[in-house]
Amino acid sequence: MKVLRLFLIVLAAIVPFVSRAADPDPWENYDEAMFMDMDLDANIASPALSSDKERRTVRRYIGELGKRVAEKGYIVETDRDDEVMVVTIPLEKLFLPNDTLLRAGFEKTLRPLIGFLKDPGMFKVVYAVHSDNTGSENYNYDLSNERVASIYDWLLDNISEDLIVIPFAMGDTDPIESNMTRDGRRQNRRLEIFFVPGPELIMRARKGKI
Repeated sequence: MKVLRLFLIVLAAIVPFVSRAADPDPWENYDEAMFMDMDLDANIASPALSSDKERRTVRRYIGELGKRVAEKGYIVETDRDDEVMVVTIPLEKLFLPNDTLLRAGFEKTLRPLIGFLKDPGMFKVVYAVHSDNTGSENYNYDLSNERVASIYDWLLDNISEDLIVIPFAMGDTDPIESNMTRDGRRQNRRLEIFFVPGPELIMRARKGKI
């Protein structure tokens, strides 16, 4: 009986360590160069959550964060089964037509989002610039690419150097509305910012600290 009791005590002490050892380290392979080689969908999917507890906790956190961001006037949706927050900004708020330099007053649109990125480990930021299909495919891609660069330069001047930011120029390849109408083209000209759970958020969810 004493042997059985001792065995159970030892087992109870070992199980938590085995469980923790089985959880993947979210910081492993959390590498900007690697993410830069991935496409948009792969970036949205990585890093992945490893347990139902993490998923439930992150979804709740993202839901609460989304409400706070929406209260500031942003268009907020979710992706990856509610694990990723997506903020959509009409490009007219950032650029004049066919221009690639950020317009006067753009900071009042972008700066409020910086407040949600103070801890560089909480999110990986992935963003995509889209155009309508007015003009050639090459022109629209080049326009998106130069706008991506303008946003990237501003972000790097205003965020922690440890925050991973992955940009994408989409051109006219991913419309959300018909380009046959003026309103449809306006909606297609957009910046999408994906707040992907980072290692720090994943670890806090794992430990139940958010």
